[in-house]
Amino acid sequence: MALVLPLLLLLVAGIIDFGRAYNNYIIITNAAREGARAASHFPNNPVLIEAAVRQEAADSGLDPEAIIITITPSGGVSPGDRIEVAAEYDFDTILGSFVGAGSLTLSSSTAMVAFGGVE
Repeated sequence: MALVLPLLLLLVAGIIDFGRAYNNYIIITNAAREGARAASHFPNNPVLIEAAVRQEAADSGLDPEAIIITITPSGGVSPGDRIEVAAEYDFDTILGSFVGAGSLTLSSSTAMVAFGGVE
């Protein structure tokens, strides 16, 4: 028991970390999708796009200020142009102190076609 229990606890902690990381990746993906959806309606309003990303992340339980948001292109978008919203989040692992992988960078991006009017 003394030999197997530490390995079993390490395995369980790894499974929990993987589940938490996957859940946060889904949240980041949904937040990027919400930002792209807002960008398709209001392509030249980066404040509104970032607010949509941060609101979706906050509604799902992440710290909205910890998300790095990139909008490409950043301005001058016309209807029919492609606009991409990317979101990054640093995820802190449980096993970080044991195996040296303190955090993982989760990132996702979504692109949509802008069909909103020029502002």
